[in-house]
Amino acid sequence: MEYWRPALIVLSLVFTTSEALYPKSRVTVADAITGDAITAHCYSKDDDLGTHQLAYLQSFSWTFRYSLIGSTEFFCTISTQYGSGNYMVYGNYIMLNRCGLNCLWQVQAGGPCLQQTRGGLWCQPWQKQT
Repeated sequence: MEYWRPALIVLSLVFTTSEALYPKSRVTVADAITGDAITAHCYSKDDDLGTHQLAYLQSFSWTFRYSLIGSTEFFCTISTQYGSGNYMVYGNYIMLNRCGLNCLWQVQAGGPCLQQTRGGLWCQPWQKQT
């Protein structure tokens, strides 16, 4: 039984270290348009997170472990009465520098805006005006 102890210690270190090396990221999409509902369909190349109808101040969020090789990307197709478009809401390099592990997108009348960890909002205009 003693010969299993080092193997168990190594395995527990591997799992503990992988949790620390690959922390979870969170993306949140929130409706910040007073009185108006939005529709958000979010997805990655591996996961379809579905279509969500959000009323004012409602939000939808998900967590995931990002890839160290930079391949983690999530997109949302967002529709409002003001406009619509398809936006990258998470990409390893871009978002880690802008919002860290917790990315909050506020959908406003002018377009979706990312709350940055340093500074204010980083807003994208609607790709299609309505």
